[in-house]
Amino acid sequence: MDEPMVGTLLRHWRSRLTPTALGLPPRTRRAGVTQADIAAAARCSLRTYAGIENGHTRPSTELLDTLGDVLHLSTDERHTLWRAAVGTARPAASFATDHDSGLARIVDALPYPAYVTDAAWHVLAANRAVAQWFVDFGAMPPAERNIGKWIFGHPHTRHVFVRWERFADEFVARVRALSAALGNVATFDDWLTEMRAYPDFEARWTADPLVNIDPPTVRRFFREPGKGLSDPGVPLDMVILSPMGPEDGRRLVVFVHPDGYSNTTLSDLPADQLCPMCTTRSTR
Repeated sequence: MDEPMVGTLLRHWRSRLTPTALGLPPRTRRAGVTQADIAAAARCSLRTYAGIENGHTRPSTELLDTLGDVLHLSTDERHTLWRAAVGTARPAASFATDHDSGLARIVDALPYPAYVTDAAWHVLAANRAVAQWFVDFGAMPPAERNIGKWIFGHPHTRHVFVRWERFADEFVARVRALSAALGNVATFDDWLTEMRAYPDFEARWTADPLVNIDPPTVRRFFREPGKGLSDPGVPLDMVILSPMGPEDGRRLVVFVHPDGYSNTTLSDLPADQLCPMCTTRSTR
């Protein structure tokens, strides 16, 4: 427990409260909300609360949530209190699923394939390069615009990824790591139930419990649009950026071409080297 931080935070949050906010009679400014007032409102002993504020007592997670209510803390303040008091993140109760115009503008401006997803990998924005290299999510029904469903439910992914098996293993391992934080969030649990209906996902989910947290950058090989299965692929650096807020969960994913890369157009390829699924896809 970070003793100076916990005390500083709690004293500041206590000082901004008024007695009336706790249902107490008004007092003079000098006689503001006391430690005893907070302890009574949180239904803990004065010794316990004073010990927390002084950095000598480690609070239970239940008491931390109660203090968040008593002190009228925002979501960000609650997460900060958890980090300072017990050194761990507060379990998320939800995650952001709304469109972010700033992230969408960044995605559209990039020359590389790039998309934004929520915590359950629902695609919230994707650029033209994604439609060219991978799939046109914009042409899909909204419920199907999901990276997990695309990986395990779309046969073309086995052409897009040079090593599909490895990519699938890593994806499931990332889902497993995230489920530890979001397993109690109904929308995430519903999505996971849907994913377990895919045999290739379920086989990995019930196999060895591999865990993999999103790395900032990892290199993977992808076949250029149109090229056949014999093509060795292009090394793209998959860069993943996520916000710090555990109840946001959105991620920006960019696939960066190698320096000096120049893609081959479909018209330059012999017909026997073309992938039929690539040539019939939309490139909006």
